[in-house]
Amino acid sequence: MSTDKRAGRKLVRGQRSTTVNERVSYGLDDAFQLFYNVKKAEGMRERTLADYKAHWRYFREWIDEKYPEVVLNDITPSIAREYYIYMASGRTKYEGVEGREIEGQALSPTTVAIRLRTLRTMFNFWSAERMLDINPVANLKPPKEDEDEIEAFTDEQLRLLLATPDTRTFAGFRDRTLYMLLADSGLRIQEALALTSEHIDIKSRCIHLSAAMNKNRKPRIVPVSADVMRLLFELMTENKAYFPEATHLFITAYGDPLTSDTVRKRLTRYGIEAGIDGDVRVSPHTFRHYFCKTYLLNGGDLFSLQRIVGHSNITTTRKYIQMNDENVRAQHAQFSPIIRLRAGKRR
Repeated sequence: MSTDKRAGRKLVRGQRSTTVNERVSYGLDDAFQLFYNVKKAEGMRERTLADYKAHWRYFREWIDEKYPEVVLNDITPSIAREYYIYMASGRTKYEGVEGREIEGQALSPTTVAIRLRTLRTMFNFWSAERMLDINPVANLKPPKEDEDEIEAFTDEQLRLLLATPDTRTFAGFRDRTLYMLLADSGLRIQEALALTSEHIDIKSRCIHLSAAMNKNRKPRIVPVSADVMRLLFELMTENKAYFPEATHLFITAYGDPLTSDTVRKRLTRYGIEAGIDGDVRVSPHTFRHYFCKTYLLNGGDLFSLQRIVGHSNITTTRKYIQMNDENVRAQHAQFSPIIRLRAGKRR
């Protein structure tokens, strides 16, 4: 009898106290909700949680079309690889319906890599929780990506853009101050828009960002130039005079915190007015690219740049070493041994 009991209670991997014939099957949506709740409890950022939802929705739509009624443990490595190929190759909508077929469009390697990374995070979680027999994405590798040149403003483009806002108005002065800050500090747009007067250290000309404000969850100090600090002080003074209850540094004409969506829309309009739209991507992040590339071109080192902009990995910072042909020519003209030798003879 004891032998029969032991045989009847043999555990299957991924179960706690069920029999062989009572295998637990986790529904896809239930599994995702567990994953989502745990990540939210761990303090994951709202933007990351939103990405989890979006990427899971894309996967579920494909699964519902190709493999309806499946549960979590039904997803095999071959199914995962099929989805991977689908993302990289595109699909044909209304396939088989004559006259309605629409050829699909492949996602970029970067997008495929991001969505694959999200799925890997999910399936690794479920695997660690013993909700899976096999991790279906364990052997999937992200696609190789061409290393594109990082697009940043040129000095002339930045001058044209900074000259566009009408600084006689509050909104124009605020916008120009924001752009000056982004170009001078390399702050991310969300970091800049979250600033209050408490973050500004006028005496030491620094901005103190708390760990909660940083993408890598570490506090950091960002130095700014005297010119930009003067503009920030002027903006704080004006805010206090007209909106004493406002806490944020960058606010609307009604005293509400400025949003990144509003910044992007106004920046697009300024780019068109400045005549640089189409020549360069006019976005808040392009200021960050400008700061990083210019910092290195002017002799700054990688490690101090990494600390200023808050990169968690030096590999990310190292990408800014890339230079276009114009940068290379300018650097050669400045540091060429022969040019320096000829300059010495003229003296």
